[in-house]
Amino acid sequence: MDKVNMMPDDQEESLDDLVLGGMKLFQSREGYRFSLDAILLAHFPVLDGIKQAVDLGTGNGVIALLLAYRAPSLRVTGIEIQEKMIKRARKNIAFNHLEERIDLIQADIKNPKEYLPPQGAELVVSNPPFWKKGEGKLSLNPEKAIARHELEVELADLVRAAAYILLPRGCFCLIQRAERIQEIARLFSANGLVLRRIRPVYPLPEREARMILLEGQKGGAGGLTILPPLFVYESPGVYSAELQKLYGFSK
Repeated sequence: MDKVNMMPDDQEESLDDLVLGGMKLFQSREGYRFSLDAILLAHFPVLDGIKQAVDLGTGNGVIALLLAYRAPSLRVTGIEIQEKMIKRARKNIAFNHLEERIDLIQADIKNPKEYLPPQGAELVVSNPPFWKKGEGKLSLNPEKAIARHELEVELADLVRAAAYILLPRGCFCLIQRAERIQEIARLFSANGLVLRRIRPVYPLPEREARMILLEGQKGGAGGLTILPPLFVYESPGVYSAELQKLYGFSK
């Protein structure tokens, strides 16, 4: 492996504090930067007994880092198609001394058979693009455009890949716009995944849910659990106590 540069490129990168575990993260100044959805997703999976996880579309590696922080015995494999992003993720993993626990593969999510064996992980996570082609405002920055819009991968591709990677009774966790829940339920059913847990995410207590966290299980039987709502703010500009804890601002 090539030697990894541990200094930020002052023209292109910033080095930001993740707070949790004292970790730090190199990010593009103008391109993709992690946001709230990555934090929420990283804390959603139940990690008890999980040995191997796969992060589809790992970006700069933020979710892989947070999963590794949450479960010290967990191994994570991050899949990312963009060369710049995979280089930055590799830099972040090395900077935080997690090379022995996080592996990276530069590959197309749509073709999981080319880079991973079937039924190789108990957990798959993904923070996918929220917008289909033609929806929303497309960024002129390629990193942002690919992260936010289904230009390189569609939701159906992600669900198929997760179903291939998961062991029986393994779980696929993702975050998405709340209005796409019916689409996700159909895709889960078509790929042998059973919707197990849902948690709606509200910007404020009096607003409608904007995002939703979902967990699908490969096979098995049982009911659906609707978890308590997650409020981002308790009042305008003031994070809820739960969000402050997730960001590491309180204990």
